[in-house]
Amino acid sequence: MNYFRQLKMAVLGSGDEAGSALDRNNRIAVFLFAILPGLSPNFNSFILLASMVWGIYCLATGRLALNLSKSDRLVAIGMSIYPLVMIASIFINPPYSEVSDWIFRLLPFFSVWLILPRMRQSPDGRLVPLFILGAGIGMIVTFLFSLLQIMFLMDRAEAGTSNAALLGVIGILFGGIALLNIQSPRSVEQRIAILGYAAGLGCVLLSGTRSAWLVIPIHIVIFLWYFRKHSFHLSLRSLAITSALLLAGLITLGSGQILHRIQALQENLTSLERTDGEITSLSARFALYKGALSAISKDPLTGYGPQNRMASVLAELPDNIRPQLPYSHVHNGFLTAGIDAGVFGIAALSLMLLTPVIGALRKEAGPGRDLAIALALLLVSSYVITGSFGIMFNQKALDPIFAYLVALICADRGSTRFAPVVRS
Repeated sequence: MNYFRQLKMAVLGSGDEAGSALDRNNRIAVFLFAILPGLSPNFNSFILLASMVWGIYCLATGRLALNLSKSDRLVAIGMSIYPLVMIASIFINPPYSEVSDWIFRLLPFFSVWLILPRMRQSPDGRLVPLFILGAGIGMIVTFLFSLLQIMFLMDRAEAGTSNAALLGVIGILFGGIALLNIQSPRSVEQRIAILGYAAGLGCVLLSGTRSAWLVIPIHIVIFLWYFRKHSFHLSLRSLAITSALLLAGLITLGSGQILHRIQALQENLTSLERTDGEITSLSARFALYKGALSAISKDPLTGYGPQNRMASVLAELPDNIRPQLPYSHVHNGFLTAGIDAGVFGIAALSLMLLTPVIGALRKEAGPGRDLAIALALLLVSSYVITGSFGIMFNQKALDPIFAYLVALICADRGSTRFAPVVRS
């Protein structure tokens, strides 16, 4: 309990002067943002929006300067091109009844300009470890919530996200981020790192998000690269025993969901050979992909605008299939961008996905650069792999998470060394 009292002081420490007050507010915002995604994604949107509004106020009144480096500006521009292309597509393609709603949804992608100068008011190396620790704590609480849902309420866990697939994306991403804290010299933070990663995998299994299962081996490769360069303080024997016990527990808890989802996939594959018109999860995706490719081929330059997304896809499908596909996207982020804004949309999306990697690679060499690269690779691989079979962007939780993490990746210098959150 002494550690958590110290953690409270590290997060809520006094901020009497203007600079220290901004640092304290940064700590609170970053810590909450890391904890909340699986519990209440709406709060993440609120934190990002509040940070943007406060950033505008501080920049307008001169309390903050737009102290962005050349690399920061490159990242911010790369992030901004995607929403600008989408907004252009909205105005090119009528009707305009939902213009304000779509523009509001795209605002998170402009946030790097506003929240990065604010993050820079905190000392180097303070916010990223706090975010990593918060991710571990958040995943542990989210897993317990998910476990209760599976035991008493539903077949696939959703935690506080209202969407099982969304929980799978959050679980694999934030569980992976949590494991980076295994390099902390504090034993409590090491335990939170291991438990947070196991909890994230538990959320993935209990949510039944099969696309998130594909991310696991990619993340393992990233961990092997990062920890090979930066030693951690646990003994290999202790790590092996702990990992084996947690793996056995996860398999025991999630075996039913794993078998159920594998069986469902087998049934879906079998149904593809039938001609009775039954629509399954898998056949629906194939139909959406086929419709999207056909629509993109007819208007490859400007697309149809996000407001006309599904109407343009369904128009390419047989009449008997349309009523059975009540979706808002085509379960592939790249095809969705192509429908919305043609090849320019796909190019802008690809550039935006590269921005965290660009921001990390352009830092000077050092431990801060390696940590930023690891965070960027965890982020991009999670979005690209899961987004190729489901949700990628245009979602109340995933858009703010991506934008906030991009700003956080840019915040520290490459020479910044990792330090535990509680340092005393």
